[in-house]
Amino acid sequence: MSVAVVHADSEEGRVALRAAAREAADLRTSLIVLHPLDDPADAGVVTAAVRDILGEGDWEVLADVHDGDPVGSLVALLERSGASRLVAGSRGRTATGKFLLERGLQRLIVESPVPVLVVKES
Repeated sequence: MSVAVVHADSEEGRVALRAAAREAADLRTSLIVLHPLDDPADAGVVTAAVRDILGEGDWEVLADVHDGDPVGSLVALLERSGASRLVAGSRGRTATGKFLLERGLQRLIVESPVPVLVVKES
């Protein structure tokens, strides 16, 4: 039973990463960082970015090059990970925007085989 997190190089991605690390620590389980890649050469950059935020610990990066459908790739990575829950970041929104999530996040929530914890930057 591990916790997975959607990694993105953004403030909401960093917030999600920290929240997922806390969630994994609370559950005493490992953390799996999911990242759909545009280019296979980016894998090392992703690992370094995660290490800059989390340091060393009980986490691993699971990444794969997407075929033009990053959300589909995330769902496939999530299924491969065997995680029991997923953490994803969301941008702060206006009153109208609070009602609607980003389109990709909506799709991820609908297609995820596990519960999704959505966190937003404060």
